[in-house]
This record gives sequence, C-alpha cells and structure tokens, in this order.
Amino acid sequence: MGHKTVLAGIWLAAFLAIALVQILGAPAAQPAAVVASATLPPAATPTAAPDHAATGKALFVAKGCVNCHAHRDFNHLSGSFGPVLSDYQPNAEFVTRWLRDPAAVKPGTQMPNLQLSEAEIAALIAYLSE
Repeated sequence: MGHKTVLAGIWLAAFLAIALVQILGAPAAQPAAVVASATLPPAATPTAAPDHAATGKALFVAKGCVNCHAHRDFNHLSGSFGPVLSDYQPNAEFVTRWLRDPAAVKPGTQMPNLQLSEAEIAALIAYLSE
C-alpha cells in the first residue's frame, strides 16, 4: 500500500469515529492515532433546572416555619401553633403578599416577618403546592 492509501484510510477512520461519536454520544474504541487525529466539537453540558420545591422544603425548616406549622414531611419537628400546612394549596398571589409582610395583610398576626426574598417566597409556594 502506498502512503496516500494509508493516509486516506486514517482520515476515513477518523471521519467514521467522529460520526460514531455524534450518533452514539460516546467515543468508540479506536486506535490512539485515529482518536488523536480527530477533533470533536465540544459536547453541550446539560443544565439542571432548579428544584424550587426541594429548596422550599429546606427553607421550611431553615426559616423556622416548622416550629409553628405542622406538615406531614416533618411530623417529628412540627409545631402546632400555626395552621397545618400538609394539604394547603396556596393561592400564590395571597401567599406572596402574606410572606412579604404578614402584619400588612392581617394586623396583629403572630406570624413574624421573616424578611424572605422573592426567590425564597417562590420556593416556599412551590413546596406547599406539591
């Protein structure tokens, strides 16, 4: 075989390796020379969507909601002072106003203003909506 035939074979093998990687999404077992000569485009990195409900569940404990409100997820920690929130289906608009400033919605309430961010409020609503 001439060197042009060998070179053509290497390029063909590299082309097939690239095609195989693009089709299967994983490199096939190829000789090092073929893989070294191939240049692959960078793979797209999948971005996980944030899990707002999981964040809200963590906030339910971290912000102290569990100290006053009973919830089936936290039977061992749950308080009994505030309303039971296990099956509460929140109206997002109302709960947003409530969590921003409870006393503005109901003067004299014993619910403290927890100084929650908009993202924290959204996460808590997502958790309670599950």
